[in-house]
Amino acid sequence: MSGLEEFKEELETCFGTSCGFCERGCPVYQTMKIKTLCMKGRNRTMLGLLQGKFEITPAVVQAAFECTLCGNCDRWCALKNTEHTRAFREYLIKHGVEPMKEHSSILLSIKNYGNPWFQPRSARNRWTRGLNLPKAAPGQQDVLFFAGCTSAVTKQLNKGLAASAKLLQKAGVKFAIMGQDELCCGSTLLRVGQTDAFNELSAENIKKLEALRIKKVVTACPGCYTTLKKALEESGSKIKVEHISQEIVGLVKQGKLKIKKSSERMTYHDPCHLGRLGGVFEEPRDIVRAVANLVEMPNNRYESRCCGAGAGLQSAFPKLSKDLAAKRVAEAKATGATTIVTSCPFCETQLRTIPGVRVLDLLELLLDAVESGEKGNGQQNAKAG
Repeated sequence: MSGLEEFKEELETCFGTSCGFCERGCPVYQTMKIKTLCMKGRNRTMLGLLQGKFEITPAVVQAAFECTLCGNCDRWCALKNTEHTRAFREYLIKHGVEPMKEHSSILLSIKNYGNPWFQPRSARNRWTRGLNLPKAAPGQQDVLFFAGCTSAVTKQLNKGLAASAKLLQKAGVKFAIMGQDELCCGSTLLRVGQTDAFNELSAENIKKLEALRIKKVVTACPGCYTTLKKALEESGSKIKVEHISQEIVGLVKQGKLKIKKSSERMTYHDPCHLGRLGGVFEEPRDIVRAVANLVEMPNNRYESRCCGAGAGLQSAFPKLSKDLAAKRVAEAKATGATTIVTSCPFCETQLRTIPGVRVLDLLELLLDAVESGEKGNGQQNAKAG
């Protein structure tokens, strides 16, 4: 993983070009209108630090951390801007900057409980009640369903995980889970500058996954998806990682899941980690189209606007975070959609903080349509009998 010094040439390129294209899609800059909070200004700040022209001040720390790492700036630029900011945070931590108190608590919780939410390890089993899911054992299963911390330990999000598991079961996919033995993927640690802690946790995760001798990890969390995928690929592992939408959409197209379609207008919000950073755009949309009438927001796919929850912004800068969510919800409502569908637990909880529109997990939506389809088929069979 590259440190800030390794990006010096790119920082100099940005300084020499000074195009400012990054401003147009940056949700934080478009809200705050502070030059150091878009990549052009942030890159200059980093370069000044490396050249010894700047000292580390509260304004410099703000420039590093008041960002969701959504990747929209990379859409407009050939430079690795999102990686610059991640490395900027790492640089500050390694040069004696104390982590923000909100981020320190995340580090402490992951160290003590294996999740960022101060929940006991046993809380990871809550969502599995009544599902009779097999526990992963070495060499016994090819597919592991990786639940992720947030959905597993947050009661309001358990339904989405359960929907994912039920759909896999209905389609005849054989899989197992790790339960309370599952560790945090480390995504949050990486994005708040705690690179050493992330590397240690990531190595432990890879060791656990390899020991299970699985062929594929399926997860419903975009943060887990991008983090595990990159870590496993960089380690040379042959284990593949898929988002649940990639696994399920094929089953829908093959007719293994019978669906009752609705005429309701729904719009899809691309999570940054899944879409722009993960390259998964069409599979979730194919699922929504199979269930309802999909209407797109003006800013979609690569140009989708961040909900404001990511990279520690929600905890450290809650007002700004909520302002970004409000903008995204307003864009969704303007389409005439009655429901925002998304496939990320952070996006789901964040968008729900803004009233006036229903927010629904992608797999919950699909399970409802499948169960309605099964009920309809059952009634038809009863009449025929």
